Amino acid sequence: MLSEQEKQEMLADAKSAKRRNAFRKMRVADSEYSLDSYLKFLDSVHKVFSKIPSSLKNPSASNFKL
Repeated sequence: MLSEQEKQEMLADAKSAKRRNAFRKMRVADSEYSLDSYLKFLDSVHKVFSKIPSSLKNPSASNFKL
């Protein structure tokens, strides 16, 4: 839970025009990525997760619990 002071700081931050403009600029920058850069990102994620042993990726029904 947030304290009252933290809540007030977040509300004040949300009212700041400077912070609002910074978030808008980030959102526009995020939308300018190309399909090629997204595919490169997916490829790098695949390389990381392909190094995980298959026993961790695919738990068998015998050791799976909710």
